[in-house]
Amino acid sequence: MPHPHAAVALPDLARMWDEMQQAPAIVQPSQFWKALNERNVSQLDDQGFAHFKRTVNQNYFSWIPHTLSDNQLQRMIGAWLRHPEPKVLSARLGDVSTLEAGSDRVNPFEDARARRMHALFLALLWEYVRRHDRRGVLARLEEPELGDPVVATYRDRRISQDLCNSVYELYSATAALPGGEPGPGGILELGGGYGRVAWAFLEEFPQSRYILCDIPPALGIAQKYLTTLFGDRRTFRFRHFDSHAEVADELAAAQIAFLTPNQLELLEPLGVSLFVNISSLHEMRPEQIAYYLGQVDRHTDGFFYTKQWETWHNTEDDIVVGRADYPIPATWRTIYALKHPIQRAFFHALYSTRG
Repeated sequence: MPHPHAAVALPDLARMWDEMQQAPAIVQPSQFWKALNERNVSQLDDQGFAHFKRTVNQNYFSWIPHTLSDNQLQRMIGAWLRHPEPKVLSARLGDVSTLEAGSDRVNPFEDARARRMHALFLALLWEYVRRHDRRGVLARLEEPELGDPVVATYRDRRISQDLCNSVYELYSATAALPGGEPGPGGILELGGGYGRVAWAFLEEFPQSRYILCDIPPALGIAQKYLTTLFGDRRTFRFRHFDSHAEVADELAAAQIAFLTPNQLELLEPLGVSLFVNISSLHEMRPEQIAYYLGQVDRHTDGFFYTKQWETWHNTEDDIVVGRADYPIPATWRTIYALKHPIQRAFFHALYSTRG
């Protein structure tokens, strides 16, 4: 699926595609992801890396609440009524004229009222997360301008739903970790998209290592995004290898690493402190879900955080995946498994992988 324009912006992308074409069937993308990646690559060709947060990112864990009927907006209004803050009405959405969403790549913000409602949603979401932000992360971080994000100006800051969701997920994933911080093994994320969660962790825990594993073009976008924002961190850039021994020293020394899914099988157990998967397991075939949970168990000496749809109908593969369909190893201990407080159609769960 290599496209010349995307390859120019993301120089390792062609090699990532080649790696996946030679990879075992168990890690080949589902029909759902093959169809979605056609759109992703087309948008990269048309708008480029410089604007990926307005195009490709809308196909990842991104939402566009802009009417009162939206479940997330209703949830945030309810939370605001319990902790009213008049400042939320001051939020102003930036220019969104080039946003593309959905399979038709339309812009839902052509109506001024929709823009006002989304600005309100972002402020409500920021205030909700701030009330749970015991480390004060939101007071230090703003949405990076790289990628041309959809942001609102609020409290003299650039805020976005990616920023807010990532900070909340950071707390959710580290809730049971000693000191609320990743251990020396670091973090491994499967299906990290462009690296929004990785960015939050690397900002908050600058001494931690972060291994991001995904298929292209997401892996190519994440590699360019994170290496641009963290140019001073030691990095293991994606490359082909046939054994752990080939890359052991370099991978062990890296603070940020980029892998395709087939490479997890080639590596000796990594002993990561935290394994993360957000909103992608449900988009896989059942045998793939079981395979990746096996990789979680093999590579993790700590905790696994997951966030998925309560029920998801993958129409491309005609598969329905529900919360009970994840084959969680019997040796794991459940820390919590709850309906998500923001995205109510999702559940999130944290497990100790060593009982």
